[in-house]
Amino acid sequence: MAISLTSRVLNGTGWTLGARQVQQAATLLVMAFLATVLSPEDFGLVGMVMVLAGLANVLADTGFSAAVIQDQRLGQRHYATLFWVNLAVGSAVSVFFFFSASLIAAFYQREELVLISQVLACSFFLSSLSTLPQAILRKNMSFKELSIADTVVYLLTGSIVVAMAWGGAGIWSLVLQPIIQQLLKALILWPLSGWRPSFILSWSALKDVYRFSFSILGLQYLQYLMANLDYLLIGRFLGAEALGIYTLAYKVMFVPIRNICLEVVKVLFSAFSKIQAEKDQFRALYLDSMRMTALIVMPMLTGMFLVADPFVVTVFGPQWEMAVPVLKVLCLVGLVQSVVAHSGVVFRALGFPGLELKINIVRFFVTLGVLLWALQFGLLVFTWALFGLSTLFMLVQQSMVKRFLDYRHVDWLMALQPPFLLSLMMAILLMVLQGIWPMASWGHLQRLLVLVAVGVGFYSIGVGVWWRVRRQAAVSS
Repeated sequence: MAISLTSRVLNGTGWTLGARQVQQAATLLVMAFLATVLSPEDFGLVGMVMVLAGLANVLADTGFSAAVIQDQRLGQRHYATLFWVNLAVGSAVSVFFFFSASLIAAFYQREELVLISQVLACSFFLSSLSTLPQAILRKNMSFKELSIADTVVYLLTGSIVVAMAWGGAGIWSLVLQPIIQQLLKALILWPLSGWRPSFILSWSALKDVYRFSFSILGLQYLQYLMANLDYLLIGRFLGAEALGIYTLAYKVMFVPIRNICLEVVKVLFSAFSKIQAEKDQFRALYLDSMRMTALIVMPMLTGMFLVADPFVVTVFGPQWEMAVPVLKVLCLVGLVQSVVAHSGVVFRALGFPGLELKINIVRFFVTLGVLLWALQFGLLVFTWALFGLSTLFMLVQQSMVKRFLDYRHVDWLMALQPPFLLSLMMAILLMVLQGIWPMASWGHLQRLLVLVAVGVGFYSIGVGVWWRVRRQAAVSS
């Protein structure tokens, strides 16, 4: 089983990462185009509503999808019951959000948010349609099918949104993007899953997953609140333009985290759930997966930190130059969050979401207090405060995972050593290159192309050498 499961994890991770690279490129191209035709205020207005829409979307998920993946005993009676309950909750959330539109507009003091909120309300019902089929595919570790489906959805959605913006739809191209995406997702995942719901509503089936799902739902709410507390506070106290700048910087930083780390974690959750009683295998897979993810994420965020200035100006235009210092700090936040994502899945796979929930309750109130204090100093100080808080709670959560899996601190550090050292050497090379090469007179595009080419080339060679040495050591042993 160990060899078979490891092989499936590697295969699923390979498909997931490959698909996410395509999606990442598509997302960047769409954002670059939208940034040229829309203003920072447009991004900020949609960002204001999306923070609260995301909270509603977490409720529409109900936590059932995690229960389907984690509990190996569930069958058709459970799946059908969870689907119908999920659909009912999603419908109720859509209705509630529609009638809350005026309150959302009043909170932000922007009347134009009423119609935007009402249109976005239907996305929760559409999202609930695909929750169970997607969970079943993940439980069966059908990551190839999921990766292809997600990529098709991303490409189709991006094409439609770009066409709308090109045709003069303006801010509505942003508003309709999640609705189009959820509709396409439901249409594609249902045939892939091969599952159809029976007309069953079983109270005992609901009770079987209630406790786990309730903890997951509470955890998801807290994690979403913490992940979007910055959006909420900036939008409310610093305004739409500041939020638009922060949104662009955050999306550029968050692409490798969301599209790589969190997708890998979804693969690992399925795998960890199957080996939750085998500590040695669990520990080895956890450390190996963290290393392999860091090999991809660390150089991307390190490189983005170093080329932020020419990247933003070249890709999004000089009107977004104020986003550069914020983007640099968020790259550091991203490095920390890549570790947090891996440690969080351990609690859920072992069946202890309640403990993670308690940790995150404390984290939420500490984060809220510190960020409210930081708002008075402006957007950049606010972002640095976010980095400090992320680092603190990463260390707390990591210490708990260490107790669960019984490994030494040196094991964790050794797992991260190769990507850290290679990324550090790449950073030094690029900084030296910028110091000795007369790039100051170059255009932003020239600087960007040279720095990216040198960084990618050096890091690729470094990873190749490390991988060869590792293979030789494995053969010798």
